[in-house]
Amino acid sequence: MRDVADSVLNTEGHTPSPTGPQPGVLPGPGWKDNFDAISTCHFFIIPDGDKDVIAPFISYDLHTTFPKLLATNGHGCTVHSCPLHARPVGQHHTAISPKDKLLLTSGAQFTDLVDWALKTEDDTTLQGEVQYFRSHHSKAHQIAHYIRALKESLQNERLAMYRSSDRLAAANAIARICRHIDRNMHKAPYFKGKRGRQAQTAIHDRAIHAWGKDNSKMCDWCGKTGHNIKDCYCLGYCRYCSHRGHDGIDCLHPHDFCNKFEDCKVYPSHPNFECGHCASIDDNIDV
Repeated sequence: MRDVADSVLNTEGHTPSPTGPQPGVLPGPGWKDNFDAISTCHFFIIPDGDKDVIAPFISYDLHTTFPKLLATNGHGCTVHSCPLHARPVGQHHTAISPKDKLLLTSGAQFTDLVDWALKTEDDTTLQGEVQYFRSHHSKAHQIAHYIRALKESLQNERLAMYRSSDRLAAANAIARICRHIDRNMHKAPYFKGKRGRQAQTAIHDRAIHAWGKDNSKMCDWCGKTGHNIKDCYCLGYCRYCSHRGHDGIDCLHPHDFCNKFEDCKVYPSHPNFECGHCASIDDNIDV
């Protein structure tokens, strides 16, 4: 009988614990009680059946690009997450200056010392927020370099377009095209009657922009109206003076690249055509 009793006791001692959710039971290593003797550590509301409660257990995930605060009702229960941000302290705060921000970036000269200070401060939310800042700083840096490469590519394409425009001007392309439109448009199969007359009037009035459908929209880059992103001067530089901050039509010195060995590079209806010195035009006058 004693052997049987010992066998029963040994069996009971090795009975596995329940594998389902155990609300109220500490989930395991890395988790801690969200309530201390003074207050609640994190006001994180999570569902508990048909009601919402303040999460009884919380944990921190600092092993991701953007740290997370984890919360659950107990062992084996659903784990909820949200971004981990620093807890505010005090009531009056001084904004962080650009120089102070250098202390928070990763890869700086004294980053290891800053990390030591953060660890000594022993505030996981502060550590998480610094990591959050560093991750966004790094991504912004990468995107800035990517935009720079795209901007350079855009600039090269526009330069090629401008050079092509100069060659088209030398080939008298507009006059030759308009000559056929004026004389032989009745032969074009798709421009008959009213549509043909509207097209011819628009071309003579240089109102071709009316054919577009997005010119009245707000620019997706600078937010201004009157142009779209493909014409935004903020993304390129002026073809006439090579400076940034304005478009070709707003250039105050459009003849900067003109020289006496080539034709004038500025179209006569440019608002500032008469402004500045044009070596090409002056040379023609002298001749």
